Amino acid sequence: MFNSEKIIPESYAILEELYMIMVVNPKLVIKINGNICCNPNTSVTKLSFRRALKIFTFLKDRGIQVNRLAYHGFGSGNPIYPIPEKNETERIANRRVEILIVKK
Repeated sequence: MFNSEKIIPESYAILEELYMIMVVNPKLVIKINGNICCNPNTSVTKLSFRRALKIFTFLKDRGIQVNRLAYHGFGSGNPIYPIPEKNETERIANRRVEILIVKK
């Protein structure tokens, strides 16, 4: 969702799957990386930070220990497609949250 940290409805199934993976693998440690699109100023990170925090909170509120979770907002500093994006498909790809496995 543009300019928002709200979780879109179609992402809830993926988040529930991530939660179950964390439950079944109690030693798994992840880092949640938030990203934004459309802004050439890479120092603007508030929205990407809030997006990552939203996923962190989703997992924490379901009982995943915080020492298994980390999060970071990259702003537009880690795009898949160069900014400015050419179309909405590229903007959606740049506007994302990634999960990095830190420890298995």
